Amino acid sequence: MEKLIKKIGLIFLILLLGCSSSSEQTNVQDSTITVYYNSEIGRVNKKILGNNFVGYDPVPCKFRDKEYYGHMDYGEGIWDPKRGESVKEVVDLAKEAGITIIRFPGGCGTHHYNWKAAVGKKRDYFLYGIDEFLKTCAEIGAEPVMTVSYFTGNEQDAADLVEYLNFPNDKNNPNGGMDWAAQRAENGHRLSYKVRYFEIGNEVWHGDHQKIKEVLPREYAERYLKYYEKMKAVDPSIKIGCILHTQDWNRKVLEMVREKIDFGIVHTYPSPRVSNSKLAKMSAKDIFRTTLGRPAVLDEYYFQDVLALLKKKSGRDIPLAITEYNGGFVQEYPVPYRHCLGTALLNAEMLRLFMKPEHNILMANYWTFVNEYWGMIKSKTSFIKHDYREPIHYIKRPNYYVYELYNKHFGDVLVDVDVKSESYVISERAYKPIKKHARRFIEKGAKRNTRSLPYLSVNASRNENGSKIYLMVINRNMDKSVTSTIELKKFVPARECNAWILNGPSIDATNEKTPDNVSVEYNKVEIKTNPFKFTFESHSLTAIEIERKN
Repeated sequence: MEKLIKKIGLIFLILLLGCSSSSEQTNVQDSTITVYYNSEIGRVNKKILGNNFVGYDPVPCKFRDKEYYGHMDYGEGIWDPKRGESVKEVVDLAKEAGITIIRFPGGCGTHHYNWKAAVGKKRDYFLYGIDEFLKTCAEIGAEPVMTVSYFTGNEQDAADLVEYLNFPNDKNNPNGGMDWAAQRAENGHRLSYKVRYFEIGNEVWHGDHQKIKEVLPREYAERYLKYYEKMKAVDPSIKIGCILHTQDWNRKVLEMVREKIDFGIVHTYPSPRVSNSKLAKMSAKDIFRTTLGRPAVLDEYYFQDVLALLKKKSGRDIPLAITEYNGGFVQEYPVPYRHCLGTALLNAEMLRLFMKPEHNILMANYWTFVNEYWGMIKSKTSFIKHDYREPIHYIKRPNYYVYELYNKHFGDVLVDVDVKSESYVISERAYKPIKKHARRFIEKGAKRNTRSLPYLSVNASRNENGSKIYLMVINRNMDKSVTSTIELKKFVPARECNAWILNGPSIDATNEKTPDNVSVEYNKVEIKTNPFKFTFESHSLTAIEIERKN
């Protein structure tokens, strides 16, 4: 993951520098949001509210002992290995966030993960293993995604995993050797888990962090095909994903894989990846002016190009799975930007992007849920030393609130929305490193080839029976609120609407020292006419629910 962040880092540094000098230039106009109630554009895919739980082998980790117990035995705080049960507070928070699909065992820790050491009753470690993870999935009501190790084991081990998870306990052993379905039953789960989604490896191009420094596209494709064939032989109904990366990697891999792929896997970590000392000298406002625009001006076009290549090589439409994403900040000073308000707004913007039907996103999994370096919640006390006979309390970081708002205050059907607002300008210098994609971002005929981004980013939906309209609005203006006229076409609103506003004192505000520094405030807003006006606070995410007039 960090290799990927470093590789794209220079692009975003140039992007940042290209924007900083022009980001204050604004195109002033009246702000309007027009919602077309009758114009459905697709259903809301709940699988984009996914996440990652970790329980992996810590061989790549620097502090082996600390990481060993934290990741593998406690699942970073979701599991109490002494009592053999899930931590209720974490399960409840996952439900509140609406987590629908969870990836395991997670990230580069998968490289050295031996799943056979993570099942059974006589384990010294891996105490948050396969069965424990699937138990917490069931308690949360989320679907599992299993990452199969590329570097540890072989295609037979992968096929055995499918047998363990999905094959009926009927004494029919499809692979020979150990009857893994019977072993599952002996371990306490007689019925099949019916796991649908598997991905082969995690970011394998950068090696295993030990002896293997690089994996070539040809090497990955050859191994992938062996896994694909062997796993499908056990259960043809499963869906298997293939790792995608750069244009060159994708082309070479897909030329070999062709039709033997069920979904493509992409990871994205927007940020200006520079040294901590350089990042500390940059204005947080400049950092996030640029970073908040990246999904719309870079990721969106990358997704479209990958989808086109997938269709060309496979002969059919293949969806994308974003099994890792977040803000790619890896520093602590002046604040850990990965846990600040700005990154929460970035993730809200990525959710809007993932929902667009034309991007054909199968699932999206935030990295990660609890504790760890990136967790959207963290325990107030040590989850390892805690006596779980007493409740353990967790702090909600800003990123958590984005998912809670989308879970509780967004609808079932996406509807069309038109947004006009003041905008800020990004110059052509921001796009020069992207080459092929760059030309598509530039506005034709614009002075000096520039791209303007509206301060307001809006996602709109309605509920199943059509009695409510929902809006998710990001104000990317770091300094000023934006008052917008909201018009609801073919929809007569009630006299009031409800609004929930995620905000803090600044774009780089965190909850690390003050738990409620960034939080959600509820307001009831009067609607006198349609259209009506609403003021969106600077650097904020606002969820609005509008009921139909009786």
